[in-house]
Amino acid sequence: MPRIKTEQVALRLTPAEKANLAARAAEARLSMSQYLLALSEQKKIIITDGLPELCRQIMKIGTNVNQIALVANTHKSVSEKQLDAVNENLVNVKDLLIKLIDTIQNSNDEIKV
Repeated sequence: MPRIKTEQVALRLTPAEKANLAARAAEARLSMSQYLLALSEQKKIIITDGLPELCRQIMKIGTNVNQIALVANTHKSVSEKQLDAVNENLVNVKDLLIKLIDTIQNSNDEIKV
């Protein structure tokens, strides 16, 4: 059952405060209303700019594994070049995960933006 929002809260801000709020909400890819509600509920807002690249790398690994499986099933062997490609993609994914975890852990804000 969807929540029906019927109540409003008025908030007075300076133009600079409103601009800052709008910028932070946009950075979090949320509306100002969603952003303020998340803050009021003390939710952690974590921006993960590297996530699309991480997804691409994981898909590349899946493609490489499928190619290696096909070659292995057909020829009963796998080339070192194919294994190197998978290993290279795994290193890229590991580096992206380390960067993502480091960003989350090293944020001093209680609510991470």
